[in-house]
Amino acid sequence: MDALHVWGALLPFNWVVKPAGTVFPYFCSVVKEGDGPVSVRFLMLEGWQTMHDYVRTRADPNFGFYSSPLEFPRLELVIIRSGGAKLFRYDTGFMPMEAAGAQRELAAKILWESYGLLMRVEADPKLPMKFADEKAVFARVEDPDGSWRDAPLEIPDPRPHVEKVTFEKADIKRAQDLPFASDAVLDVDFRLVRGEQTNDAPRPRTVYQLVALDPSAKKTVFDFRVSISADGGIRGLWESMPPQVLRSMIATGRIAGEIRVKSARVFRFLRPLCVELPFKLSLHDSLPGL
Repeated sequence: MDALHVWGALLPFNWVVKPAGTVFPYFCSVVKEGDGPVSVRFLMLEGWQTMHDYVRTRADPNFGFYSSPLEFPRLELVIIRSGGAKLFRYDTGFMPMEAAGAQRELAAKILWESYGLLMRVEADPKLPMKFADEKAVFARVEDPDGSWRDAPLEIPDPRPHVEKVTFEKADIKRAQDLPFASDAVLDVDFRLVRGEQTNDAPRPRTVYQLVALDPSAKKTVFDFRVSISADGGIRGLWESMPPQVLRSMIATGRIAGEIRVKSARVFRFLRPLCVELPFKLSLHDSLPGL
């Protein structure tokens, strides 16, 4: 695939490979890296919801719950600039791992059909758009007898994106009874921490940090590390962040007059707290302390 030198022509497109017997269609997308040891990432995204979230997040990096490509469930072929390739499995909330066993067998089918598509694209650059007029994505579909065919895969409408942030009434009452420090400022962020992982076996989880700094005193007010739980997923992780900010401010014994953030997603999730407390919430391009 790499020797065909057609990655650039495929950057605008996505296509599907649907092996027989698989629950999910796999959406293929090419990402070229500018520098570093990786030259190309070939993504095999798992299922319609993942694809919808991926497309919308690429259009708006602050959409939804995904803040990093690390978080999308998929298989990924990595083309190494110095030669060779690696195949990884990604799952939301977990560190990537090298694919093995059935994962490699599945990826082999997807890659073989994509290789055929790449060769056809050399002669027909618009092939991945073949069914666009039908509101469908180009797919290679395997029939039960093992034969493959081109087919339109109709694009379903994405489910409405819903975010629900709730606070304990007792916490709101305690916060409202605290002194209001109008001159106090907190710089707050919630983010995936690169380079950190849990010690869970057999597969470590990724780590997220909720941190607040006092920029005038240049000190940390609170700092928490958390990982995705089995029942809450990435949605639960984000929806639990604003109540934790509230509890953490209560623990300081006062309510700051302003909270500054540098992420539009963090801004969106903290905004419901402004309904309950009279602090100012502001979004900044950069907060050097964070």
